[in-house]
Amino acid sequence: MIAFFKDKKNLVILLLGALFIIKIPGEGLRFAFWVLAGIFLCCALDFLINRFFLKKRVFPNSAIISGFILSGILDYWQPWFILVTFSLSAIISKHVIKFNHRHIFNPANFSLFFATLFRIPLTWNIESHIFLIVVFGVYLAYSYKKISHILGFLVFFIGLFAVFKTNAAGLISWFFVFIMLPEPKTSGYGVFRGFIFGSIAGTTCFLMLRFMFGLDPFVSSLFIANLSRSRIPLTKLWGGVN
Repeated sequence: MIAFFKDKKNLVILLLGALFIIKIPGEGLRFAFWVLAGIFLCCALDFLINRFFLKKRVFPNSAIISGFILSGILDYWQPWFILVTFSLSAIISKHVIKFNHRHIFNPANFSLFFATLFRIPLTWNIESHIFLIVVFGVYLAYSYKKISHILGFLVFFIGLFAVFKTNAAGLISWFFVFIMLPEPKTSGYGVFRGFIFGSIAGTTCFLMLRFMFGLDPFVSSLFIANLSRSRIPLTKLWGGVN
C-alpha cells in the first residue's frame, strides 16, 4: 500500500477518479460509459504496444491518466468513433513522436489539440471540484518540482489580461494549470526553464483568448509550449517505436 502511494501517478489516478465520480450524477450514464471506454481504449493499446512491440510488462497507469483526461474533456455527446480515434492517437503519439527517446507532447493534450483543430467541442467536464484540484495540484507540483511552471503560466496569463483591465481569474482552467501543464515527462525540469515553459503557455493562452476564437486556448497553448521545449526541427519529431 505504501508503495502504491509513493508513485505519484497513482495519486493522480485517485484524483481523476474522484473528479469523475463527482461528475457522474450531473452528467448521467453516457458520460460514465464514455470516460470508462476512453480509459479502456488507452490502456488496451498501451498494453499491446508495450507487450508485443517493446517486449515490456508495464502497468498502464500513464494510459489510465491519458484516458481519464482525454475522455473527461472531449464532449461526450460526440459519436463514439470520435472517442476511439482520439484515444488511440493519444497512445500512438506517446510511442511514436519522440526525440532522443523522449516524449515531446503530453499524449492526451496532443489528441485534444487535433480535436480542437477539427472543431470537436471540448467540455472540460473532468474539472468538477476546484478545491480538490488545487489541493492535490499544489502537492503534486511541489513533489515534482513544478511550482515554477505554474507560476510562469499564472504570472503571464493574469498579467497580460491585467494590462487590458480584465480579471483573468474566472477564465482559468485550474485542471489545466495543476494537472496538465506540469506533466512530468513533457514539461521539463529546472526552476528557470519551468518558468519559461509556463510563460510560453500563459502568453499563448492569452493571445488565443484575445485574438483566435474557435480553438481551445489551453490545449493549444500546451501544444505550443511542448513544441518550444523540444527545440528540434519538425522533420525530426517522428522517433519510431523503439
